[in-house]
Amino acid sequence: MSNAMIVNKEKPKEFKLFGKLSWKHIAIIIAIALIMGVFNHLTNGVFLSQRNVSLLLRQSAILGIVSSGMVLLIIARQIDLSAGAAVYLVSVVAGQLSVTYQLGLVPTIICAVLAGLLMGAFQGMMVAKFNIPAFIVTLAGMLIFRGIGYVWTNAATVGPVSSQFIYLSEGYISIIASFIIIFLIASIALFLTFRNAMKLKQWISFKQGFWLKALPIFFLTILAFWIFLGYQGIPMAVVIVGVGVIIMNLVMAKSKFGRNIYVIGGNPDAAKLSGVKVTKHLFTAFLVMGLIYGIAGVLMTARLGSAAPTAGQLLELDAIAAAVIGGTSLSGGIGVIPGALIGALLLSAIDNCMSLLNVSSFLQMVVKGVILLAAVWFDISIRKKK
Repeated sequence: MSNAMIVNKEKPKEFKLFGKLSWKHIAIIIAIALIMGVFNHLTNGVFLSQRNVSLLLRQSAILGIVSSGMVLLIIARQIDLSAGAAVYLVSVVAGQLSVTYQLGLVPTIICAVLAGLLMGAFQGMMVAKFNIPAFIVTLAGMLIFRGIGYVWTNAATVGPVSSQFIYLSEGYISIIASFIIIFLIASIALFLTFRNAMKLKQWISFKQGFWLKALPIFFLTILAFWIFLGYQGIPMAVVIVGVGVIIMNLVMAKSKFGRNIYVIGGNPDAAKLSGVKVTKHLFTAFLVMGLIYGIAGVLMTARLGSAAPTAGQLLELDAIAAAVIGGTSLSGGIGVIPGALIGALLLSAIDNCMSLLNVSSFLQMVVKGVILLAAVWFDISIRKKK
């Protein structure tokens, strides 16, 4: 047999379970599972009840969608300190249009999302076109956006919004519709996994290509059935954020734009020399973040039932923490959207558990800070070993 006929079937050095999710992320998931087990024990089984888990997912929806956008920017070696203020200003736009000017639900949502896009475009232009560091631009944006909101409302609460508006966050999809949605998502995921496994069977075994990826899908499907069919169905906030995050993940994992963002984050100079339009991609990244401002701001208004002056405070810091806990490297070029969701869920779980235990909110800040430090230390340790 000639050497030309020999096919190299050496297994990859690092098997990845979900696309770019590696064993490092699996270790984080296991650690979070253990932490939630402890939380459940401390709360005498209340924490992992169907009702509380459903409420927890609804509670973490806004942080989840903002964290996914933060991952996009951090991968590209950017940062956003204005996310909380931008979400607040979008909330003010939605509240004013809905309450003060009595605009309909759909026009209000469209205008609010456009306001978010405008803020994202402004900051993207400052960073990409005028080469002002993102830290400075978004720090200024944090002051400008919240200041505009305070001036417009005189730092007062604008509300209440209509019950139809509140339903966007606090409502639930029926049990039957929830069952159909979960079943369809699981079926599509299994089909895509099987198709990819058949394409890759020449290089990796079918067990690695399909079964090791299908088993988590089966587990998550059963878990989703247990949570959502056991308590009122899927929360609307989870549906809206879920659709947005799925699209974000597909963009980052499958599109040319997503691949170029990773290249820019890995080495901006090399990306520019290789023909990647760095300016265009950075502007687009901030524009996507602006869209996320719009979605999160609308959900924030629906969740609170009004546009409150405290809305979005420290949201940007929680989003950065969630991204880092989920494995995103602050040096750029490394990170995944699902990881940020895991981080957001952990931070929300800490708040939820400590609220159930009547722990001081000040102590909650200390615990979240310690977890953030531990996550960064873990990430640095893994990189040094590699």
